[in-house]
Amino acid sequence: MTGLSADFLAGGGEMGARIRALDWTNQPLGPPEGWPAPLRAMTRLMLTTQHPTLVLWGPELHSLYNDALAQSLGPEKHPALLGAPAPQMLADSWRTIGQDVRAVLAGEGSVFREDQPVAVRRNGGMEEAHWTYSFSPIEDAGGIAGVLGLCTETTGRVQEHARRAAERDRQHRMFEQAPGFIMVTHGPEHLVEFVNDAHCTLFGSEDWVGRTLRRAFPGDDGQEFLEQIDLVYETGEAFAAEGAAVHYRRTEGGPEETRYLTFIFAPLHDGTGQVTGVFCEGFDVTEARQAERRHAVLAELGDRLRQLDDPEEIAFAAAETLAHALAVDRAGYGTIDTAAETITIARDWNAPGVRSLAGTLRLRDYGSYIEDLKAGRTVVVPDARLDPRTAATAASLEGISARAFVNMPITEQGGFVALLFLNHGDVRAWSPEELNLIGDVAERTRTAVERRRAEQALRRNEARLRFLDTLATAAAQARDADTVMAVTTRMLGEHLAISDCAYADMEPDENMFNIRGDWHAADVASIVGRYSLESFGSLAVANLHAGRPLIVNDNIAELGEDGAQAFLDIGIRATICMPFLKEGRLTALMAIHDSKPHRWSGEELGLLREVTARSWAHIERVRAEAALRESEARLRLAMEGARIGTWDWNLQTRQGTMSPRAAAMIGAEAGAVVTPELVFRLLHADDREWVIASYRHSIATAEEFSAEYRICRDDGSLCWLSARGVVQHEAGVPQRITGTVRDVTARRQAQESLHALNDTLEQQVAERTAERDRMWRLSGDLFLVIGLRWDVRAVNPALTPLLGYRPEEVLGDRFSRYFHPHDLRAVAAGIRAAARGPVRGVIGRVRAKDGSWRQFAWSAAPAGGEAYVIGRDVTEELEQRAELERAQEALRQSQKVESLGQLTGGVAHDFNNLLTPIIGGLDLLRRNKNSPREQRLIGGALESAERARTLVQRLLAFARRQPLQPGPVDLADLIVGLEALIASTCGPQIEVVLTIENELPAALADPNQLEMALLNLSVNSRDAMAEGGRLTLAARTAQIGHGHESGLAPGAYVSLSVTDTGSGMDAETMVRAIEPFFSTKGIGKGTGLGLSMVHGLALQLNGSMQLRSAPGAGTQVELLLPVAEGRPEARSEGVAEHTGDATGLVLLVDDEAGVRASTAALLGDLGYSVVEVESAHDALAFLQTTPADYVVTDHLMPGMTGSELAHAVRHLHPGTRVLIVSGYAELDGISPDLPRLAKPFRQDELAVSMAALH
Repeated sequence: MTGLSADFLAGGGEMGARIRALDWTNQPLGPPEGWPAPLRAMTRLMLTTQHPTLVLWGPELHSLYNDALAQSLGPEKHPALLGAPAPQMLADSWRTIGQDVRAVLAGEGSVFREDQPVAVRRNGGMEEAHWTYSFSPIEDAGGIAGVLGLCTETTGRVQEHARRAAERDRQHRMFEQAPGFIMVTHGPEHLVEFVNDAHCTLFGSEDWVGRTLRRAFPGDDGQEFLEQIDLVYETGEAFAAEGAAVHYRRTEGGPEETRYLTFIFAPLHDGTGQVTGVFCEGFDVTEARQAERRHAVLAELGDRLRQLDDPEEIAFAAAETLAHALAVDRAGYGTIDTAAETITIARDWNAPGVRSLAGTLRLRDYGSYIEDLKAGRTVVVPDARLDPRTAATAASLEGISARAFVNMPITEQGGFVALLFLNHGDVRAWSPEELNLIGDVAERTRTAVERRRAEQALRRNEARLRFLDTLATAAAQARDADTVMAVTTRMLGEHLAISDCAYADMEPDENMFNIRGDWHAADVASIVGRYSLESFGSLAVANLHAGRPLIVNDNIAELGEDGAQAFLDIGIRATICMPFLKEGRLTALMAIHDSKPHRWSGEELGLLREVTARSWAHIERVRAEAALRESEARLRLAMEGARIGTWDWNLQTRQGTMSPRAAAMIGAEAGAVVTPELVFRLLHADDREWVIASYRHSIATAEEFSAEYRICRDDGSLCWLSARGVVQHEAGVPQRITGTVRDVTARRQAQESLHALNDTLEQQVAERTAERDRMWRLSGDLFLVIGLRWDVRAVNPALTPLLGYRPEEVLGDRFSRYFHPHDLRAVAAGIRAAARGPVRGVIGRVRAKDGSWRQFAWSAAPAGGEAYVIGRDVTEELEQRAELERAQEALRQSQKVESLGQLTGGVAHDFNNLLTPIIGGLDLLRRNKNSPREQRLIGGALESAERARTLVQRLLAFARRQPLQPGPVDLADLIVGLEALIASTCGPQIEVVLTIENELPAALADPNQLEMALLNLSVNSRDAMAEGGRLTLAARTAQIGHGHESGLAPGAYVSLSVTDTGSGMDAETMVRAIEPFFSTKGIGKGTGLGLSMVHGLALQLNGSMQLRSAPGAGTQVELLLPVAEGRPEARSEGVAEHTGDATGLVLLVDDEAGVRASTAALLGDLGYSVVEVESAHDALAFLQTTPADYVVTDHLMPGMTGSELAHAVRHLHPGTRVLIVSGYAELDGISPDLPRLAKPFRQDELAVSMAALH
């Protein structure tokens, strides 16, 4: 080579010499003196280091390496690799290292690989080597120009590790296959190096490797064994144990476990004989120890159970044996009530200091595990605090020393009936072996208990059967029901050793019953008597009527006030009462009673149930026998009365017997033997063949023999006989024929006599049938034939015009489907009654095809299992009848109102005459100067008088006697004008709403009376809405048609309604609402004339009042008023005031002195001169001599009325003005052009009327 000045190549051993000796001029790298500085530096580093190093340079990655690396390349690559491209020379391993080199060149940073397996060809073959290497980038001129590789071959070390690992694996596999548990520790701290699977399973030591034993064992567990393994390590002497009990916990705070182990601790030595560790191997002999214990426990239990007969003693012995074997604090056995979820413990075993649980406990008080027990699952709880089923009740469980427990359910026939339980006061793990032992004990206990109970039940059943057999024998001798029950009650009462046994018959109402007989103990009184079932409480009524027995163990505790006293009154504290239902009705009772509380057993209930059934069967038997005897007696009488004979023919002996009557029929002697020869001789020759054939046919087919035939008596007479017989078989073989025979000679002769009439009869029947068919077709009434199942079998053509159906549409349908549901029961009852005889006049609605309902009057009669039904359409007739009834009711109401009106008119006149001087006088006094007190008194009196006047007006309005001035009224203006007054009257809690139709026509009414009516209705609505609400005043047009509920003539009307949202009225109140003086407001809160007045006003105006209401739905009062023809006149506001001084002479005429004096005072106070007279004749006489400016006269007076007087004055004295004043409501006789003033009146009203005369 040239360029010996390349000092960086100095040294480097063999590879340094080779690099210096190589002719680089022909190499891609060129002469070394021209190499880039980074390459020179890396080469120098490579040659001076003892670490195997590789430098790759340039795009083709030309290789440089040192002596340390050359030793690993082999002759296949060294020295050929020097200067050569690495990918070519290292092709065998380039798959592995090439990707790392490329990653470095790509700028991804350095790469490090440890024990990287690399395929290498050397020493003549391929082999797998292992290298630990790193590749780092060599930068030049800002880029990566090469890669520096530091490589160490680790093939030998990896192979050694693999060998050692394989050796360890072989040992571990051998240890894993060992039948016992193995552990290997190292050093004095006993660092765990190995545990096999058996050890992990036993101790849960999966995580012990790498930990010291003292850290691996939680808490103080296993301290005695740690001390022993310390001694083995220190002394080098082995230690062995045989079946030692080891107590430990798998985890910190976990349950303690106890296992029985046989094991050895043996020291491990190194090559110098020093102890380096301890080898532990052993076997779990727990199962063997437990099997021995299990065998001993079960053997002890078996010995004890063989000596016991009582089930409770057996259960206690099992619990005690199990408690000692498992060292628990409590064990016991209890019976379960699944419905109440309780356990009843008769006796339990308890360790010293632990209290007994004997008694009844609610399982839910100690957790939710009752659901597991019901499902048949054993409940195992190591720690009640941690189990989710008991965590909430852990304190209660710890309070009874049951922090850990096992509850094992005992089932019988799939039902949860008993429980074997073990309790422990501390946390305790329950091993599978212990649970198996508990299960074995539970099963053996259950079997022993069931066997003992079965034996006891068998003995009791034998006693029961003996008793029932004795009872049956005694009852079988009875011939009547009372004897049967007397025997039964006595024997049952004595057998059960109770206080009383009784039987009773129910009365038809199924409440009253009679105890007809009872057996009772010597110190107990009889309870025979009549009682009410209801007095014994609702439980007795419900159970017995439902066919369930009434079972009461202690009536005071179980019934209390609901029936206990009735039992106590007859000396009973406990009872079982068994009902007897016949065709769904409670018919009889049988009961056993005790005078003291008695918990009835299922056996006692079962015995009573069986005795009751047998007793009633005996009763039915004796009654049936009695009925049979009676029936036989009646049959004999009937047969004698019907002149029927009997016969009996033995098919085997071919001989027979007959009754004396049958012998007389054939002319034989009584007691004569019937033989085939006798029968053949007597049979008529023409009948002989077919009668014998019929007889033989009956024998062959077992069909009834029936024949009418002739016999020829020995005296020559001919007799017709009707014979019937039944074939009787034994073992399928016909043995005899028994039957009856009647002499039908007279009937056959009558039939022959009637035969001659057949021809004429057939003609008559044909004619009548044709006549019936014409009636069927032409009748306007509905004819039907109805079958037993209510099917329509025939219907006449009248169906179509009456109801719209075609006959084929209804044939086969059920007749009932066309009836109105409300009428179906009555019609059905009528049709059923037709089965017994004709029925007429049943009214029922039928649905027509168009959906309407038509009223029909139905008649029906039976015929041959069918009903012939005729229906007549009475719809219009009933409507007319209803209309007539309404008219009659309206007439009666009108007459009543008329009579009341006449009475009211007279009363009003008297009241008005009384009120006139009162109001007039008070009005005058009010105008004087009075003290405040006097003014208040006068005002109060005047207010009362005004109320009296209003009352009279309401009476007149109700009776339609008040003087009206009807005319066109604008209801819209009237309602709007009253709105403010009504709103203020009703108050702020009530919303007043107006609903008025546009362009409303005028109504014909008296505006003043209409305003009063609206105010009255508004006040009524206000009183009905105590809590507030809405009052609606509405006006609209209404078109009334025919048949309207108001009864008004058809036409246009104006509707005025008042609607509230108040309490409303029921139907009964609505009926009486318009009666005078009827009020629902209470005493002093209303006159009861408001609605009466409104009703009277509506009728007087030729209108109507409609009332609609329902409780809680408010009330609506609607007035329907006639439409007025004219237009409304403008109304004057207020009362015209009297202006100016009144002058002139007034002739005052009135037959009532008080009225006359009061009126004169009022007129005089106004300024008029007044002359008083008491009759019309006196007035005319006065006027003949003295002219008067005014005549003020009463209307109804003796001799001449005020109207007649007015006409006379106008005729005789035209300049005199007349004013008629009247207290009567009837003003029809007063001419409309005469001014009128109604009594009573005040001075202002009188002044206005006088001023109006000008």
